[in-house]
Amino acid sequence: MRLTKRAIDQAQHPVSGQVFLRDDELRGFALRITPGSKSFIVEREIHGRVRRLTLGRFGVLTVEQARDLARIKIGEIAAGQDPVEERRQRRKTITFGDLEKLYKERHAVHKKSAIDDIGMLKKWLSEWRPRRLNTITRADVTTKHAEIGAAGHTTRANRMVALVRTMFNLASDWGHHPGPNPASRIKFFKEVKRDRFVKPDELPRLWKALQNEPNPYVRGAFFIGLLTGARRSEVLGMKWADLDLVQGLWRIPDTKAGRPHTLPLPHVVVDELTKLPRLQGNPYVFCGRWGRKNLNNVSKPWLRIRKEAGLDDVRLHDLRRTLGSWLVAAGASLPLIGKALNHSQPATTAIYARLELDPVREALEANAARMLRYTDKEK
Repeated sequence: MRLTKRAIDQAQHPVSGQVFLRDDELRGFALRITPGSKSFIVEREIHGRVRRLTLGRFGVLTVEQARDLARIKIGEIAAGQDPVEERRQRRKTITFGDLEKLYKERHAVHKKSAIDDIGMLKKWLSEWRPRRLNTITRADVTTKHAEIGAAGHTTRANRMVALVRTMFNLASDWGHHPGPNPASRIKFFKEVKRDRFVKPDELPRLWKALQNEPNPYVRGAFFIGLLTGARRSEVLGMKWADLDLVQGLWRIPDTKAGRPHTLPLPHVVVDELTKLPRLQGNPYVFCGRWGRKNLNNVSKPWLRIRKEAGLDDVRLHDLRRTLGSWLVAAGASLPLIGKALNHSQPATTAIYARLELDPVREALEANAARMLRYTDKEK
């Protein structure tokens, strides 16, 4: 028989099991009837096995829509494809949310910058969590990259692409994504290296804003970060067991450079640490909310402090850069600054030499005076 709407409407549902009405006009096109539904299917032999592919329910699809779809699927099978297996593989593909969880458990936990990745995933990529990996396209990543860049965060936009690229590469290694990486071959925005630091005329306003901060742990963390140049994660992860306040030493066991780093502490830093209240059972110096674990996200307090100080363009990492620039201004050598900041490469320290212009200004002023003396002699 030829499947028609009238024939399907008249077909009775079985009490149990399933029955089939097969179309005589298009071989392999049929209707499966169960006690509760009527669905269009395609039946074909693929690699020696009979495969049955559901096209959709009658009522959602008309007979002619189902027939046209059946022709497409039968053509794909004739070309050597297996739409049943392809659908099964698509259903097995995990979601981006699943990949995010695996990434945090298996990869980010070993990274020093894990907190940055987690923040990126939460702020910019959370809308992808319900989507299966094979539905996320290069166009999606490109659009997100442009969106973050348009918001004025070009560096963050580039880091987002790098993060997604890494996550999809790992998904492939872990057997969860055989398809192409949607973050590959995306051109990064040109990044301008920052040279912002807190200048002498700005420092009094910053000290005043820090003194007005009511949370002693937040206040202490920023104070010590500014005077030691330690990274945010290192300061927030400081433990009492890592400190020798008698000798004025701080041993940072886990650094970005991948090696322990011992840092001598100025007396004012030791004094500040001595004043901080210690919470029983908490090994961290800078305690988090309710006294549990350590301070984690200090972005909001920093926004509040820098606003009060009138330093709206100063970022947290600029505090580390501030120490380097002030050491340069004081005449400290680049190797000494590199040791203080625990740099692995001399080139990383060299950027601090261009931050302070006073020595250059003094040299040019002196040279100009010498050169102009010859003009005076000619007169």
